[in-house]
Amino acid sequence: MRVALVVMPLAAVHRPSLAAGLLQAAVKTRGLECDTKYFNVTLWKMLGAEAYRFFCQEAPMTALAGEWAFAQAFHGRREGAREAYAREVLDHPVWGLPSASRAPVWALEELAPAFLRVAFESCDWGQYELVGFTSTFEQTMPSLCLARMIRERYPRVKLVAGGANFEAGMGRQYMERFEFLDYVATGEADVSFPRLCENLREGRDEVPPGFLYRDGGAVRESPRRKEQGYASLDALPTPDYEDFFRLVRTSAPELAARMWLPLEASRGCWWGEHSHCTFCGLNGEAMTFRRKSWRRVVNELEEVGRRHGAAPVQYADNILAMDYFKDLLPHWAAQPERTEKFFEIKSNLKRRQVRLLREAGITCVQAGVETLADGTLKVMRKGVSGAQNVALLRWCQELGVDSLWNVIYGFPREDPEDYARTLALLQKLAHLRPPDICSPIRMDRFSPNHTSWREQGFTRIRPMPAYRHVFPFPEETLHELAYYFDYEHPRWGEVLERGAALQSFISQWQERHRRRANGELAVKPHWQGGFVLIDSRFNVTPASERLAEATVALLLACDAPTSREQALRTAAEASGATAPEVLERELARLLDRGIIASLGSLLVTLAMLPDGLRMERLARAH
Repeated sequence: MRVALVVMPLAAVHRPSLAAGLLQAAVKTRGLECDTKYFNVTLWKMLGAEAYRFFCQEAPMTALAGEWAFAQAFHGRREGAREAYAREVLDHPVWGLPSASRAPVWALEELAPAFLRVAFESCDWGQYELVGFTSTFEQTMPSLCLARMIRERYPRVKLVAGGANFEAGMGRQYMERFEFLDYVATGEADVSFPRLCENLREGRDEVPPGFLYRDGGAVRESPRRKEQGYASLDALPTPDYEDFFRLVRTSAPELAARMWLPLEASRGCWWGEHSHCTFCGLNGEAMTFRRKSWRRVVNELEEVGRRHGAAPVQYADNILAMDYFKDLLPHWAAQPERTEKFFEIKSNLKRRQVRLLREAGITCVQAGVETLADGTLKVMRKGVSGAQNVALLRWCQELGVDSLWNVIYGFPREDPEDYARTLALLQKLAHLRPPDICSPIRMDRFSPNHTSWREQGFTRIRPMPAYRHVFPFPEETLHELAYYFDYEHPRWGEVLERGAALQSFISQWQERHRRRANGELAVKPHWQGGFVLIDSRFNVTPASERLAEATVALLLACDAPTSREQALRTAAEASGATAPEVLERELARLLDRGIIASLGSLLVTLAMLPDGLRMERLARAH
């Protein structure tokens, strides 16, 4: 029994596939031969690194540009198809792509047939009993193209598809419309896929739970029973990345310089179990939070290091388990050599927890910051305040943790006045790392915005226009197959108008950041003792001032979000004999200058605070 797993474009090339690595390891432990084919790297070499990077990092996912290019190879190029796609999709005022950026799309359309021929002819597919395709993001049409070619030449080879694009009801539409697929996994397949391989080897007709399959001319489902639960994460094997590293060594050594290895410590979302963020479509039907024991996480990281050498690790978790602050992170922090790591986190962390992230080697995070407006955060169900988000972003920058974040807007029930308040606040944060994305919300399948769109205030939803150009199916089929949805609500025009100011400012901020011209707002030690505040945020001559005792006390009091009353009380205790009216006036001055911000009922310091400032105050307190 031989199995092949296929990673098609447009998966990122600087890391192996976690899904394929897990399945390959699981299949091998059952005594079956298994190879993983990284054809995403093949296209990267044929198309060119810059053009391939465009699809992975720049092209809007809702345009399905890569899927469209391969759809032309699948269905056959039709006269006027390119023009219709450009007019109805790429020219879209919100989700489109400027004319000057479209060259890679047309280049991929031209190259796709030749690439598919190379992928198909690269090996003898007849040596495999089963070929599996994984699809997340824009891998579906490339996978279907190659799968059909294999079926036509090797009709006895079984074909199976799985991954996020086939989850739940989406998988049935693909199974019914693409008759060359023999099986589709509609959820996690860590246990069911190896069992399917074993059943085929033994000649058993039993189809494991979680798969769609064909029975004569009908599509059947082997349902996953609730009592079966999910696979124990501790029981899963360490991902097998040998085929990827062999490819890098022999054909693509340049990938090694920027490589990240994907691992996972948990699945699901502990916050989503409690309060599903309205815009989030991650996890699909598997929101239940599960995590590995911290010792298993440690051992797996060490095993991957022994196999492949030192390389940064990107943990695929949707959210960092809070328990790990008690055991896993302290363990990593105590090691003499620490692997560089990435995690997604919730923005309710404390300063000491951010410090522990850095000490544990977690140098980059996705902070879960999508807005700084309290009202919009409530609409999102994020469970944090704008002040908490600001404090986290500042702490990350102070402590050397690169924090990725976004600004999204356009919720039907958000406060229109939040746009002006947000812009005014962002202008005060120009010394920090800018957002990576500023955009209207995207409506994803499985999100509350999609499942309860009327209750959320939307008046109409429909599949993104790109789906019509990729799949020639009726609208009702596209509704079941699509992951991204276009939408309408009564304030949509106002959203675009108000959001344009946010986008314009953030674009300028991003450009200044690229040129390292952000300016700064920072407290620094003065050579004569004490501290000085430097403010050069607004491209003017830097302003500086020696800080009085009351000023230092207020900045420290608002280091973490706090009420006005508590800030004044804490500052009074720290500054000794300073009169209350002096503290009141100084706080008003700091708020007026944007050194401290007032967000709702909370105050938070915006200036970068050095560790020496806290250490000095601590020493004085004792």
